[in-house]
Amino acid sequence: MAEVKKKFFVWSSVIIGIVIGLIASMGIADALHATGSGYICTICHTMDPMNAAYHEDAHGGNNKLGIKAECSACHLNHTSAYTYVLTKLKVSINDGYKTFFTDTDKIDWRKKREHASHFVYDSGCMTCHSNLKNVIQAGKSFLPHRDYFVLGNPNKKSCVDCHEHVGHKNLGLQIDKFEAIKKQENNKTK
Repeated sequence: MAEVKKKFFVWSSVIIGIVIGLIASMGIADALHATGSGYICTICHTMDPMNAAYHEDAHGGNNKLGIKAECSACHLNHTSAYTYVLTKLKVSINDGYKTFFTDTDKIDWRKKREHASHFVYDSGCMTCHSNLKNVIQAGKSFLPHRDYFVLGNPNKKSCVDCHEHVGHKNLGLQIDKFEAIKKQENNKTK
């Protein structure tokens, strides 16, 4: 009888553990998804120019179907679940620190654009554009993409090295507007 109770306890514990693990996993997945949206990413005023430029772009829903790529689609590494979560943690800690402990008005967004390949991941592009390799074999896009797909990317270029304005149409203009508004506000407070 004691042996039956022991087996029941062990199996009950395993089943309860699995159920708790599944519920926790779903909660974590929902939290990861919810915090990857444009709403969360643009809460801070420093993201105003990026948000405005994103909404002008095809990736921001300015297309025939209104389909959008969330911020996390491009700005997180999609190579694996591990790299996705690790990148999300690093980006969140970095952005949170800069938002709360530095003067975000001093960020040089134009300079940051020169390093776009450090915060836009090809694996994100390939999540949606995975069929590009097959399509380019027959299309006019073959030559520009040949090195990347056929020759194994010998020049180590990322997607945004060539497609530098993707995701945020007219970002330079939006940054100019944002800086002009900031300058105007600073002049009013003097």
